[in-house]
Amino acid sequence: MAAKISNIGELFRRFHACELHVKQGKIAACLISFKEIIDRMPAISMTDKEKKELHEGIEGFLKNLSAHKKFKEIFGEFTFGDTDLATNLEFMKSMIMAQEEEIVQKVAKDEEAAEAQRLQIDREKEAQREAIRKKIEQAIVLIDQENLPSALEIIKESEEIREGIVLHYNTLGMQNREKKNFTEAVKNYSLAVAVSPEDENLLYNMARVCFEEGKRDKAEQCLDKALKLNPGFKEGKLLYDYLLKIDQAKAGNSGDGAKKSGGFFSKLFSSKK
Repeated sequence: MAAKISNIGELFRRFHACELHVKQGKIAACLISFKEIIDRMPAISMTDKEKKELHEGIEGFLKNLSAHKKFKEIFGEFTFGDTDLATNLEFMKSMIMAQEEEIVQKVAKDEEAAEAQRLQIDREKEAQREAIRKKIEQAIVLIDQENLPSALEIIKESEEIREGIVLHYNTLGMQNREKKNFTEAVKNYSLAVAVSPEDENLLYNMARVCFEEGKRDKAEQCLDKALKLNPGFKEGKLLYDYLLKIDQAKAGNSGDGAKKSGGFFSKLFSSKK
């Protein structure tokens, strides 16, 4: 149950909630809340400016409320006259009290309907997720059978399918890299890249494992592709610079520079991507 209205700030918040209820078609809930606003208004301290703002807001609110189809279902055709606001509010309160039992029942029914709708939406979302999972599994089977073209036809259906497959092979790549199974790691990263060739992070992951496997040329090729996709790719630039420094050090041009970057490179490789 909502807290009792005790100040002008809470009064405005509750009133704006009533306005939102009208927009959402929750007329019964709006009426119950608005009755409390009418009851509490005389006891709430407010400035002349606040009173003017509130009264103008309520006048527009009453017009919108009385024009709503669901309001008419409860009270029939009705429009508020040009009498003073206090009279209109007192009349509105008496109307609500006369139909309060019916209004409360409608609130309960609306809540039940909203909950049923929420559950239906949840079921539909779960069905969609399950369909996506099955598509991902189907595509993975095809890829493992070296039938990439057929898998790509499935992948075209949804970006979620692509993301799920990339996650699968990227995870396998990381797991194999940690176990020093470099050949398997490269294989899985390559499959992830085949599914998402525009992902510089996958190319970066493959570059790292190629370097650890001792295939520096292959690592540089992967990084070159990654940086062409994203020239501002920070991790890729750092690793690429490091590989260049290794070449320079071997040529006897910057042995000190290679040593300085080696500590960073160790940290880079110790972190999981």
